[in-house]
Amino acid sequence: MRLGMGQRMLLIAFVLLGVHVPLEGSVAEAAGQRKAEWTVMVFMNAKNNLEPDAITNFEEMASVGSTANLNILVQMGRPKVHETVEAGNWAGVLRFRVTKGQEPVPADAAMDLRGGPAILSDLGSREAFQDFVEWSIRTYPARRYMLIIWNHGQGWRFQTAKSFAVNNAAPESAISATELAVTRPATPSVGGFKAVSFDADTGHYLFNSDIQLVLEKVSKQLNAKIDVLGFDACLMSMIETAYAFRNSVTLLIGSEELEPAAGWDYVPFLRLLAMKPTSKPLAVTEKIVAGYRARFGDSHTTTLSVVDQSKTEAAAVAISKFAALMSQDLEAKKPKIGALRGRMNAYGAANGLNTSVDFVTFAEGYGKIATRQSEKDAALEASKAVREMVVSNYASAKAKRKLGSTGIAIYFPPTRKAFEEDIYHDGYLKGNDEHVVEFVKKERWADFIQQYLSLANN
Repeated sequence: MRLGMGQRMLLIAFVLLGVHVPLEGSVAEAAGQRKAEWTVMVFMNAKNNLEPDAITNFEEMASVGSTANLNILVQMGRPKVHETVEAGNWAGVLRFRVTKGQEPVPADAAMDLRGGPAILSDLGSREAFQDFVEWSIRTYPARRYMLIIWNHGQGWRFQTAKSFAVNNAAPESAISATELAVTRPATPSVGGFKAVSFDADTGHYLFNSDIQLVLEKVSKQLNAKIDVLGFDACLMSMIETAYAFRNSVTLLIGSEELEPAAGWDYVPFLRLLAMKPTSKPLAVTEKIVAGYRARFGDSHTTTLSVVDQSKTEAAAVAISKFAALMSQDLEAKKPKIGALRGRMNAYGAANGLNTSVDFVTFAEGYGKIATRQSEKDAALEASKAVREMVVSNYASAKAKRKLGSTGIAIYFPPTRKAFEEDIYHDGYLKGNDEHVVEFVKKERWADFIQQYLSLANN
C-alpha cells in the first residue's frame, strides 16, 4: 500500500509515436480542431487479475467503434504476469482510439507508453491518470465528455489478496471462512480513504482524492463540468464519493455493492452514442444502468446508480444536521442505534467487509425509533435529500432484500473493532491530512461516527 503520492514532479513531457505531451499539462485544443459530439475515456487498469475481463470489455467497445462524432478512447494496462494470452502477451500500458473490429494489440495503439516515463505506466498513480485525461481532451475534443474508471470485480480488500482463488471468488461471494482467516492478515485494506484502480505491478492505488484533484483542474480548464464520471468498479456509489466530485462532474454512476467480474455491458450505451450522438448525458447513463440490469437481473446481489451531482451539496447539509442531532445524548441512544445498525447488512459483507451501508435505509430506520420529533424530521429530511440525488437506480431482488439498496451508501462500521481492522482507517479521522476525504473533513457525519465508536462496549 502506498501513502504520500503528492510531492513527486509531474513527468508529462515526452515525444512518443510522434505525439507531444506539453510539460505544463493542459486540455488546450489545437486551433480549428473539429469537435465530436462525445469523447468517452476509459481508464482501464487491468494490471491485476482482471486482465481477461479487460479484453472482453475492449471487444465490446470495438464491436461499436469510434465514429466522426464519437471518440472511444482507452488507456489499457496489462500486468507482467498474465492471466490470459488473448490479444498477445504484451505487458505495460497502451492508448487506443477504438475502431470497429479492433483488437487491443500494440500494432493498433494510438500511443505506446512502454519505454516512456515509468510514472505514466503506473495506473495507480495520479500522474498517469491526469496525463490520460488531458491527452484525451486535448487530442479528441468534444462537446460532451464521459470518463470511466475501470477496475471492477473485487472490492478494495480482495483486489490485493495474494491468493488468485480468493481474488476470483470474491465477486460471487464464494470465499470460505477459512480462506478469509488466512487472507486477511496478508491483505491490505484502504478502508476509510476510498480508492480505486489497483496496479499489481507497482502495488499502488489511485485514491479518490487524486481523481478529485485532477478533475477539478480539468473542469476549470474546460470551464465546464465533466458530463459523466462512471466507476466500473466496486463499492463506489457512496455519499463520500459523490461529495468529492460535486464541483467537477454533472452525473456520477457507480455501484453500492461489489460488481461481478463481467462488469458493465459497453455495447448498449456506445451503440446509442454511435447511432444518436446528440444523446443527452442522462439518457446515456440510463442506458448503462439498463445494460447492467439486463446482464445480471436478479441472479446476483448487484446495484448500479446514477447520481445528480447538483443535489449532493444539499444532501450533505441534511446529513450533517441529522448527524449533529443524533450525536446529542448519544450514550442514551446508543443501544437503539447499535441494534438498528446490527440489523443491516454491509456492502461486501459476504467477503469480509463491514464498513458501508445504505444511507436511506439507515436514516428511515432511525426516523422510526427516534423519540424526539426534531430527530425524526432530520432523519426524514436527510433521507429525502439523498433519494433526490438518485435519478436512476437498479438493485437486484437480492440487493433490495438483503441490503435495502436505494442508491447511495455511507461509511458506518458497527464497532470500534471493525473500524480499526482497516489498517488505513485514518481516512475517516477529522485530523487526517493524507489522501483527504473531503466529506469527512467538512461535514458532521465523521464526528458522529467517532463519538459513537468511542462509547463503552463498542
